Amino acid sequence: MLSFVSNKVTVFLTSRVYSTRSHVGSTASSNSWGTVVSSLAQFGVTDALHAAVELLNDGDKPDDDTSALVHLLRVSGNNGYVSLCRQVHGYVVKHGYVSETRLSNSLMRFYKTSDLLEYAHKVFDEMPDPDVISWNSLVSGYVQAGRFQEGLCLFLDLHRSDVFPNEFSFTAALAACARLKISRLGACIHSKIVKLGMEKGNIVVGNCLIDMYGKCGYIDDAVLVFQHMEEKDTVSWNAIVASCSRNGKLELGLWFFHQMPNPDTVTYNELIDAFVKSGDFISAFQILSSMPNPNSSSWNTILTGYVNSELSREATQFFTKMHSSGVRLDEYSLSIVLAAIAALAVVPWGSLIHSCALKLGLDSRVVVGSGLIDMYSKCGMLKQAELMFWTMPRKNLIAWNAMIYGYARNGDSKEAINLFNQLKQERLLKPDGITFLNLLAVCSHCEVPMELTLGYFEMMVNEYGIKPRVEHCCSLIRAMAQRGEIWQAKKVIQDFSFGFDGVAWRALLGACSAGKDLKAAKAVAAKMVVLGEVDEDEYVYIVMSNLYAYYERWREVGQIRTIMREKGVEKEVGSSWIQEQNVAIQL
Repeated sequence: MLSFVSNKVTVFLTSRVYSTRSHVGSTASSNSWGTVVSSLAQFGVTDALHAAVELLNDGDKPDDDTSALVHLLRVSGNNGYVSLCRQVHGYVVKHGYVSETRLSNSLMRFYKTSDLLEYAHKVFDEMPDPDVISWNSLVSGYVQAGRFQEGLCLFLDLHRSDVFPNEFSFTAALAACARLKISRLGACIHSKIVKLGMEKGNIVVGNCLIDMYGKCGYIDDAVLVFQHMEEKDTVSWNAIVASCSRNGKLELGLWFFHQMPNPDTVTYNELIDAFVKSGDFISAFQILSSMPNPNSSSWNTILTGYVNSELSREATQFFTKMHSSGVRLDEYSLSIVLAAIAALAVVPWGSLIHSCALKLGLDSRVVVGSGLIDMYSKCGMLKQAELMFWTMPRKNLIAWNAMIYGYARNGDSKEAINLFNQLKQERLLKPDGITFLNLLAVCSHCEVPMELTLGYFEMMVNEYGIKPRVEHCCSLIRAMAQRGEIWQAKKVIQDFSFGFDGVAWRALLGACSAGKDLKAAKAVAAKMVVLGEVDEDEYVYIVMSNLYAYYERWREVGQIRTIMREKGVEKEVGSSWIQEQNVAIQL
């Protein structure tokens, strides 16, 4: 049927478009564009688009204002014809249509939906008189792309301009405030909304205000907005339940839940997630059991909770129950349980999940492939991890990072560095903070020259603009300490403003222990005492006790153990996992 329709359009266009070209003057152009627009409106197929390209290349100018070009952009964008849209953009600039706000807005919409925000911003900057739709398109584009600060800066520019913001402007700005937890700006926007009378009569604005206050931790304000709303929909109820649940007000969240007219899956999942994060898996499972129609996402929430709580064995048991209950497994179910299996390093379970992924046709999904790479790497099966990586039809940055981490974990610095160099050649991907963390981990555990290690660190900061986190600093500290540069490692902590971060000093103390540098260890331990990092952390006591024992300074060893007893600090009991008949047993 579709091919029949397409053929009809082709014949129709060919006869009409090319026959009009035999005439001379504006009438021919008008008829041609009329034919194309009519076909786009009726069918929206490729043939009409090709005919439009012919007209553009011949310099035909539509005389029906900009409707033809707007419609052409809409259909081309919806069908993913990026090159055609760019041709239209060039045509618009060449023939002086930039001042046509409606057409420029269509171009911005295309670039925004194509993840080409810089091009959308360029179109916006070229517009002599952008309207509120233009502003909203760009603000929402930045917010949807996760570039919240840029989105808020644009919103403030809109507020200072002659264009009057509308409800869509405010909702986009509130979403950015929520993600950045900028409550003061959110409250200022709320004041403006109240002055304009948008709060009570607009459900969408009210929902965004509840969400913003909830994510910023101001639960009383969220409740107040909810109570003053004249109308509420399911999203309103879900927003207030989520705001209470995420801020530790579970009882209040449950009260709203019981008042809610028709709780849906989202509502139940919010409560499940809240109970899981509070460590109450029994209540989470009770909520799951009371759901009228639980989906895989509901089960996955509890499964994720077990993994994040480092209850890997419980996670695998729950997954088994999930499977036996007939729940439809998706790629996220498999990737979550693979993380649990990786922590336990139980290869047969991993192989079973791999077989399950093949059977369900989910093995080609990026999230499953990345999980399999991570699992095989942590189980020491690097060849299987490599095979999985290179046979993946599509690789995102997570997959690349998982493979680099696999090499790092298994001490293969050469392959980790080679893979990193290949990643740099990828046109659509670029290394992130996790990539460099894995790379620096390789350098800190293997015999990689210090110049190369420092080069990667500087590349991360200067070339890729990634701000170092304390984890990056710790890897660099370990690398320096291995080469006996303890005091240089201490300077790194100060230079990157981690002087008040106990994690960095802990890493340096570990480096002192590895290098048997008692003098440096004493200085670092003293700093940790000042920071208050010692009282309940047995690590400092154990490291110093072992170092004193190494130098046979038994009096100091006895003093440290006495202090530990007085403070009630106990050394954590070590444990190991063994596998017996596909069952992991902790000893």
